[in-house]
Amino acid sequence: MSYTIIDHGTWVPYTREAVVSPEGFPLVPAGTMFCRRESDGADWYDFSRAQDSFAAGSILIACLKTDIGWVTQGVFADFGRMFPQNQMLIELQGWEGEKPHNEFGMKIYDPVAQTFTDISVPAPQVIVFKKDIWVRATDAEADTIETVLSQQTTRKQRIFNEATYLDHADPFFAELKAGFIEAFGEERAGELLAES
Repeated sequence: MSYTIIDHGTWVPYTREAVVSPEGFPLVPAGTMFCRRESDGADWYDFSRAQDSFAAGSILIACLKTDIGWVTQGVFADFGRMFPQNQMLIELQGWEGEKPHNEFGMKIYDPVAQTFTDISVPAPQVIVFKKDIWVRATDAEADTIETVLSQQTTRKQRIFNEATYLDHADPFFAELKAGFIEAFGEERAGELLAES
C-alpha cells in the first residue's frame, strides 16, 4: 500500500493571556491550554483550521516520544478531534484503508526511515523460588539435590545458595536442570523446577 508521510513537527503546550470581547465578556479565560509547533510557534487551532494545512482524505497520527522511540497514540481522520500536545504530528496522504487505527495505532514510528513497526513486548520472566523446589521434593529427593549441588564448583554452589529464586532464562538454570534431569528424569525434574 502506497502513501506519503508529511511531518508537521512537534507540538508543545502554552497558555495565553485572557481574551475579552469588545463588550468585556471573557472569550478565552486566562490559563486556557493551547498548543503550538515547536519549530515556528504556529498555533494548533489556527494551523488545523487553515484550508491548506492537510490534504483531503488524509490520516493524522500523533506520536509520543518514549524510551523505545516515537509511539503512535492518536490516529484520526477527523482533524477537529486532535490536540497533539507534547507529540509529533504526521500526516498520511493517499492511504487507502478502512480502519487506520488498526493499521497504525500503537506502533513505533521511525521518522528517518518513515516506517511503522510493531512494539515488541518482552516475554515475562519465569522463575522458581528455591523454597518451592524443597517443598516439592521428597526427603530422598532433597538428599539427591544436595548431592547434585555438592558436585558443582564452589562458585556455582554459592550462586545457588545466595539466590532466592532461579530464573529459567539464566544459563545457570539450564545447567542445573540438566543435573536434575540426570538425577530424576525429565518429567520429575520439570515438576521440581516448574514456575512458582
